[in-house]
Formats: sequence, C-alpha cells, structure tokens
Amino acid sequence: MPRIPYPDLTKLPERMQIMLAGTPLNIVRMGAHASPPLFEAQGQLGYAIADPEVLDPKVRETAVLRVAHLSNSDYELHQHIPLAGMAGLTDQEIEAIGAQDYAALNPKTAAICRFTDEVVLNLSPSDATLAGLREHVSDQVLVNLVLTIGNYMSIARLIATTGIEIDEYRLDHLPSGIDDPAG
Repeated sequence: MPRIPYPDLTKLPERMQIMLAGTPLNIVRMGAHASPPLFEAQGQLGYAIADPEVLDPKVRETAVLRVAHLSNSDYELHQHIPLAGMAGLTDQEIEAIGAQDYAALNPKTAAICRFTDEVVLNLSPSDATLAGLREHVSDQVLVNLVLTIGNYMSIARLIATTGIEIDEYRLDHLPSGIDDPAG
C-alpha cells in the first residue's frame, strides 16, 4: 500500500486523464499528483530519454540500473532489468552492474558505471572518472547521461517518498492494447 494514495483520476484535468488512459504503471499514476505542466514535462523528458538517438539504450539502461541499485529502488529494478536485457546487456553484465564488479564489464560500460556512481553519490565525478568516460563517449552523450541520471534519481525519490508499489506489469510485457508511457 502506498504511503500516499493514488490520485482520483476522475478529478484530474481532462488533458491529464487522456494522458493517463490505459497506463497500468503506478509511477505514472502517482505522478499525476503533480501540476499539469510538471506532469507533462516529466512525461516529455521520459520520452526524450527513451529515444535511442538521445542515448544508446545500453548506455541508458546501464546508468538507470546503477541509479536504481544506489537508490535501493526495487521498483526501478523491476522495470529496468528486463529493459536492460532488451537493450542488449547480457545477464552477466546486468549482474556485474548490480554487484559493482566493473572488472567483468567492457571498458565503456565500466566507465559509465563509475561515472554514474560518482554523480549519484558525490554530485560530481572526479577528474579521472570524467576523463575515463570521455574516452568512450562524446560530450553530448555525457551531458545526456547526466540528465538521465538526474531524472532517474528524481523518480527513485518519488517512489521512495510515496511508497509506490511494484507494478503488476513490466514495460517489456504490457498487455495488448496498453500503450507504453515511456515510448
């Protein structure tokens, strides 16, 4: 049971009701407590982050998994472990990311993990960690990665604060007829 109740969808503005139609995801439902402009902006950010032209899905899901582990977010792990597999991360890589066994990862994935860890835990990466990541990604990818990390940190905190329950469905197995709210 969540720490605060999900909003009564019938009392939301019509444009939000339309946006929420058909989604079984508790994070989206709880997010509807936000003001309409913030709810819409968060949705747009989520769609942008999910765009493979913004971040390679393996890069994105590597960072999301590290944020989820560092934030102890079972909800994010429930949704993103399968998405990480769909993005091309192997079960062994997913396990190594969670266990911080970066020696078992290729240099780029290990650099993404170290960078994510330091951004989450220290606010800013060390010069060495930043330089290590820049050996593998462009500055645009680096900035997109920081914004993605920040977004998923925010989501993890919303989940923890409100007590959102794990969804019945995962994004990789939505029932037919239900739209993927993350793109």
